[in-house]
Amino acid sequence: MNILPLTQDNFDATVAQSRWLVVEFSSDVEGFSDRASKVIDANEVQWGHVDMRIQAPLAASFGIQTDVALLIFREQIVLYLEGGEHDPARIGDLLERISSLDMQWIKAEIEEEKQAELALRMRRVCPTARRGSIGG
Repeated sequence: MNILPLTQDNFDATVAQSRWLVVEFSSDVEGFSDRASKVIDANEVQWGHVDMRIQAPLAASFGIQTDVALLIFREQIVLYLEGGEHDPARIGDLLERISSLDMQWIKAEIEEEKQAELALRMRRVCPTARRGSIGG
């Protein structure tokens, strides 16, 4: 099992290149390697590890404040982030549940939220939007 060491320098590129990426934030890469190797049917999954002792700012960028956390990306979208150690059965169950998600629907929902947020932001910034239309 190949566990890719992730750092500030290679994290974004790894996410961009991975269809599936399961990342453990911890100080124990060997323990994660053992657990990951026991996950069944995870052939298309890229496994990554962030050493919390060395890459604390990377963990902080995700709001991780625990000693161990698991992060799962699918198609560059964070679909799971939770603190605590995860056993192989739990990881396998998460991957199975995430694999059943309709990613096109999820991407459409994310895009819709972005558009709504942009419209709200524009309304706050644009003085004519606050006063009403010009000439009317």
